[in-house]
Amino acid sequence: MYKELSQYYDDIFPAGEGQLKFFRQVFGDLGASRVLDLACGSGNYALEFARWGLSVVGVDYEQEMIKMAREKARREGLAVDFRTGDMRNLEDIDGKFDAVICIGNSLVHLLTDKDIVTALTQMKERLYHGGTLILQTINYDRILKGSITQLPDIVNNQAGIIFTRQYDFRPDGLIDFKTTLIKNGSDGSQRSLGSGQVPLRPITKAELENFLHAAGFDDIEIFGGFNRKPHAGTASPRSSRPSAGGPAS
Repeated sequence: MYKELSQYYDDIFPAGEGQLKFFRQVFGDLGASRVLDLACGSGNYALEFARWGLSVVGVDYEQEMIKMAREKARREGLAVDFRTGDMRNLEDIDGKFDAVICIGNSLVHLLTDKDIVTALTQMKERLYHGGTLILQTINYDRILKGSITQLPDIVNNQAGIIFTRQYDFRPDGLIDFKTTLIKNGSDGSQRSLGSGQVPLRPITKAELENFLHAAGFDDIEIFGGFNRKPHAGTASPRSSRPSAGGPAS
């Protein structure tokens, strides 16, 4: 699905000001100099971190996304190490990091407990002692409790793009994430640029805490947003953002 979206990815998922403010504060508090961005997409956040003077490695499963990210880095003269990879296997990435981030509701693309714990363990192993893992997922406590099947459209009026998002609940406990990309014409018409579907594992707050503990994290904070407000079961869909600090001692 994401390969097909690549041409319009930056129109749909630009780096957010609230997110960048959060990262600036966290990285500043850490005195961070080296960051690993997992599921980095076309590299918008990784490139911004590089502009701040940080050493950055960006990893994404989709080769097309990494190709885009490398081209953007080349145009700006930014030295970001972008590479295609799987968050369940980070053994080829050398050294440790002050912070590892995995945002954009990416972790839930791993469908089994084993894969989730494997990925989190790999992230922990890439952190310096005292480093921080920052995750962001949709608030699936709210989604499941309310049986929510329609997420708000993402609208970019400047680009004339509408990105629709729908959830279909499956008998096996997974969710089919269905999307449609719509282009607005100058004459008021609309045309579909394509649709996609991918299965997701809806991870609740309690499950995520258990997975993090199983991976060795012992200092966990969960917020309701990048504004650090408390997490709540009725918070907005993009709300569960745990920050797991430091490997277990």
